[in-house]
Amino acid sequence: MARHFKKDRFILYLTITVVFLVHWIHNDLAAHPGKFAISLLNNSWQVIYVIGINLLYFEHALPFVTSGKLNRTIATPLSIIIHLVVLAFGLYAWRNLGTLLGFYNSFRSFSDNGDALLSAVSLTPGAFLVFAVFKLFFDYAQLKYERQQVLTEKKQAELLFLKSQINPHFLFNTLNNIYSLSQHQPKLVSESILRLSKILRYLLYETGNEFITIDKEIKILTDYIDLEKLRYSETVAINFNYEIENFAETIPPLLLIPLVENAFKHGVSQVRGKRFVDVKCVLRSRELTFIVNNSSYPASDNPEVIDNIGLSNLRRRLHLLYRDFELITEQKDSVFSANLSIKLSSHV
Repeated sequence: MARHFKKDRFILYLTITVVFLVHWIHNDLAAHPGKFAISLLNNSWQVIYVIGINLLYFEHALPFVTSGKLNRTIATPLSIIIHLVVLAFGLYAWRNLGTLLGFYNSFRSFSDNGDALLSAVSLTPGAFLVFAVFKLFFDYAQLKYERQQVLTEKKQAELLFLKSQINPHFLFNTLNNIYSLSQHQPKLVSESILRLSKILRYLLYETGNEFITIDKEIKILTDYIDLEKLRYSETVAINFNYEIENFAETIPPLLLIPLVENAFKHGVSQVRGKRFVDVKCVLRSRELTFIVNNSSYPASDNPEVIDNIGLSNLRRRLHLLYRDFELITEQKDSVFSANLSIKLSSHV
């Protein structure tokens, strides 16, 4: 970031230099047409001093004055006055030096030294003001840029943390499923391990990307649901349907699976009797709708829907990733519903 900042600052001072040169040369040529070479030489010599002194003031003197070591109310305006005096008298002396060295040939004939000094003084406030305005806008833009960088880095760090919570959480639940199969249906363990290997491959090679195509997310959902089908056999009615307009559409990895995982871990695994999990994914015109319904405790037994870690994590990721989304969870009778809708074009 420091290297980028120095480059921007160099561009700033180069821009101010060009602005001064163009303005001063234009004024000279308006009064003295055909004297471009002399005007360029004069103003190049003059701009070296003006830029150099202003640079020293804004880069070193002013930061010291406003650092808190001095009384800012008094020190700041006093430093500006001193700087303007130094700039004016110094410009007068710099022009005289340039005349002696042959770098500066004034178009004006001054009656005395006081008249020459007055010419330098009249140029000083405008040169200072232009430099100050450019510097003010630069500092504001730089501060805004750095603040945005900090917010972006903080956001990325939080997303990485949330994603790091998903992977072990998801893997732990999957291993629990396989353990359950080994206890009750050992013949299905080999097939479940094969499906786990596919899931692990996905976790290792796909979830490191910021985005993946929707077809890969559908595939991991299918593998996970098939693994749950092995576990529950015919005791749970499991349906997964999807209508995808564009399989190349991208979403963040592991965005949808927490809702499916929640349906099994906190839904059908804790109830008895007729159980079901119904999952539907629809993607049309860059609008994603993902609905999960599952059997659950009756609403009278658990009237208030409280997000578990997986759902809380998902909500936070959605807030960080999208501006236009809605996640509604509802407990009605013996059915728990989660309805997620996202406008994928609203990605932050």
